[in-house]
Amino acid sequence: MQSTILCRLQYYTLQTARFMKTSITQEGLFYLFIVFAVLAGSMIREVNTMLLFASFLFAPAILAYRMGRRTIRNVHIRRIIPAQIFAGESFIVGVEVANARPVKKLSLSCWGLVVIDRIRRIEERESAAQEKPYEPAVYFSNIPNGQTRQQTYAGCLPQRGRYRFEHVQMTTRFPFGFFRSKFDQMPEQKSNEFFVYPRIGKLSSRWQSRRRQANESQQRLRYQPSRQVGDFLGVRPWQYGDTKKGIHWRASAKHESPVVRQYELHQNQDCTVILDLYHEGNGNGNETHRENFRESFELAVSFAATLVSDLTRRSEGSIFFATNKDPEEFVYAPLGFPAQDQVLQRLTFAAPGKEDHLAATLLKIPAHHQSEIIFVTTHPWDIPTSPRFKELCEDSRYRGLLKRFHIVDTSSKRLAEIFSV
Repeated sequence: MQSTILCRLQYYTLQTARFMKTSITQEGLFYLFIVFAVLAGSMIREVNTMLLFASFLFAPAILAYRMGRRTIRNVHIRRIIPAQIFAGESFIVGVEVANARPVKKLSLSCWGLVVIDRIRRIEERESAAQEKPYEPAVYFSNIPNGQTRQQTYAGCLPQRGRYRFEHVQMTTRFPFGFFRSKFDQMPEQKSNEFFVYPRIGKLSSRWQSRRRQANESQQRLRYQPSRQVGDFLGVRPWQYGDTKKGIHWRASAKHESPVVRQYELHQNQDCTVILDLYHEGNGNGNETHRENFRESFELAVSFAATLVSDLTRRSEGSIFFATNKDPEEFVYAPLGFPAQDQVLQRLTFAAPGKEDHLAATLLKIPAHHQSEIIFVTTHPWDIPTSPRFKELCEDSRYRGLLKRFHIVDTSSKRLAEIFSV
């Protein structure tokens, strides 16, 4: 068993030495220039003492080269990444370094190790491959043999999308700083790709109060006798079909007739959110117009993500989320973190287009979903006069749905009254 481990350790050492790179630093150049100047002078003048002194000066350079390459051998790295990362918010990544060299009296531990991480955005466009990756770095002063050390760094990614952790680079200038030894390694982790969800903003109290009024107007609160959920309201006369377990015997004795307990039961607050991805003039117009549209579109995505996150924390019920780009890709699930992750993943890759399948999307809404339909868009739409909604208004299948529409226009200046990033 020990021989097998030793063979693997030797193989890994040879592989590390094969792909390790060593470069000379500016300090090393100055030092070697002085060494060679002393060596050349001693040889020209034929002074044995100076020649011996030049040999002593050359010894630290050789020692620095050998020890620098040896100190990063048999070092393993593991990343610890957070479960969720949102655009514009700081996140913490842990870097765990393990020194796998055996513990010996004369064995050299790992000193002055710098671990440089690489995070690159993944996109289909060609310019994404030319973007410079994010390169955070952490420093480890000493990692003894057979032990593990951990450091963290804070990052912040400004754009939503899919990102990838690339290989990390270990570098050290130990012991004298004359040489820099480098070695690239892919850390041990389940997956190197991760999602950066849209930026989460803040909904104002005006929006919260409007939502409460909308729920009350739809009679979201009802009363029903129950012994399992809700607050105790009082008693009422027993009716045929009531369970005997609900009878309040002490109150029945006072009323001289059977009465049952009555509890308050809150009906689940369902929510329907549709993100409008339709943009007829995609790619047209001047640069200012395109920049304004991109800003409004990112606000629309951020508003939808913020709304779903807020509903997950505050409400119970179900959510229906869809876009007018592809009616088949919708999310209909109980409010909770699994549904939130599904919606956020779809919002991560949301992009504007010329496809408009709003009619087909509205037909996907469940019939029992009688909640308000929040339509998040980047254009000011007026349902009665807009040509886009004219055909829908004339169809009886959509009239009831359009009456429940609440349009949130992210290009309007009034958006600041209900939402801020």
